[in-house]
Amino acid sequence: MFLVAPILIVVITLLVRRDRLRKIPGPVLARWTPLWLGYQARMGRRYLAVDEAHKAFLDIVVGPPCANIHMQKYGPVVRITPTHVSVAHPDAVAMIYGHSPAFNKSEFYDAFVAETPSVFSTTDRKDHSAKRRIVSQAFSYRALEQFTPFIHNNIVNFVGQLDSMCDTGRSIDILKWLHFLTFDVLADLAFGEPLGMLASGTSLVSVQRSDGTMKKEDAIALVEEREHLSAVLGIHPWFPFLARIIPDRFFWSGHESSNALTDFAQRNVSKRLTSGAYRENILEKLIAAHKCDGQVDPETIKELVAATVTLLTAGFDTTGSSVAALIYLVKTHPLVHRKLNIELEAVIDRQEIPNHRQVKDLPYLQAVIEEGLRHYAIMATGLPRLVPEGGVEFFGQQIPAGTEVSVPAFTIQHAESIWGDPEVFRPERWLESSEQHKYLSRYLLAFGKGPRTCLGKNLAYMEIQLILATVILRYDVELESEHLESTEGFVHKPEHVMVKLFRKV
Repeated sequence: MFLVAPILIVVITLLVRRDRLRKIPGPVLARWTPLWLGYQARMGRRYLAVDEAHKAFLDIVVGPPCANIHMQKYGPVVRITPTHVSVAHPDAVAMIYGHSPAFNKSEFYDAFVAETPSVFSTTDRKDHSAKRRIVSQAFSYRALEQFTPFIHNNIVNFVGQLDSMCDTGRSIDILKWLHFLTFDVLADLAFGEPLGMLASGTSLVSVQRSDGTMKKEDAIALVEEREHLSAVLGIHPWFPFLARIIPDRFFWSGHESSNALTDFAQRNVSKRLTSGAYRENILEKLIAAHKCDGQVDPETIKELVAATVTLLTAGFDTTGSSVAALIYLVKTHPLVHRKLNIELEAVIDRQEIPNHRQVKDLPYLQAVIEEGLRHYAIMATGLPRLVPEGGVEFFGQQIPAGTEVSVPAFTIQHAESIWGDPEVFRPERWLESSEQHKYLSRYLLAFGKGPRTCLGKNLAYMEIQLILATVILRYDVELESEHLESTEGFVHKPEHVMVKLFRKV
């Protein structure tokens, strides 16, 4: 037994010497296993764990005659799995997510594939360019302006429900109703009609199983469970296998939700294709871009289903959760609320539901939105990329080719070196000068950066502008939630936002 310790030290030393990332500090477990990051993602706190790792972590230095443990602080380059390095430095944003050199997407995105890779989940650069040319036609600003009547009609339904709850003294979870709204909007744009969540006050939808039977499913839960599962499984290629044998309901429930969401999208896409009906919406533009006329081949249907699943998963949660967080931030900062209200009332009547022309160029509204996206950080984690051939050096640390690297969005959006007072919610920082706005925009990572920037950015901004303006203009909102409790699946989101509503007179 007395030989065990020396042998163990020798084995560890040899392993470390073969480890090409051995000089990069990080949490002890992350050096040896991806389970550290997997656990953090499973528990809904990946972004926090990575942020903490950059600020303070224990590091082990192995070498004869023994291992030394010491505390390392404020490291910009941190190892978060044996093969993944997180780089929390402003210069890394352009380096990793810029146009050159080519940092391609990693295998992480394979976990998000439904039917066939989408414009979001494809890791092949040429395939992405081809898909982006097709999908971008449906998400251009000019195309989205044609869809504003559908968004407006759903906001009318949303307001009707909120009006009926006003002055009752009853608390409501406004996050739930925002999710109903954004899901109905996306279904309207994707399938040609809303799902009726606002009308029914529930997120239950009919899903056709593979055996042809129908089942009621919670559509919001399907999306949330699918994207959380994907965020965990994508961390390491072995995780999908481990998920089959680990006795955790999270995994089998997530798999069932992922399959059910794909079935739901498949059913609604097939319904549109067989109906022969025409309506100017996102699905119509995707069909036209694929040059589908009449009968379509199975591969094209797979492409349409993949695009639809991506739209639902990327669109509803981020938009609804962003507006909920913004309402909380505005209401907990009375001066911001007062200034925003004055700007809105100068151009829109309180009894009116604003249209996009009225709100799209309001400077303080836009500053509030950008500051809220920065401060709360809906997209809080770092999106992984692969170091290209030849490797790269980050601030004195050499990273070999094939290593996963990412920039942690929450950490960058709360970096004192960029923002000065990052923990303060201060929309005015975006209005100081055009040069300042341009500079700060480089480090707002809510929709990604570079050639893989989210195509739904224009739609998200349009919805957020309209919904936030409507709520602030029309209602006195009394917060019931003392704190904004949050969790993280793939995106960082509030768990609930309890309020009481009162109609303004």
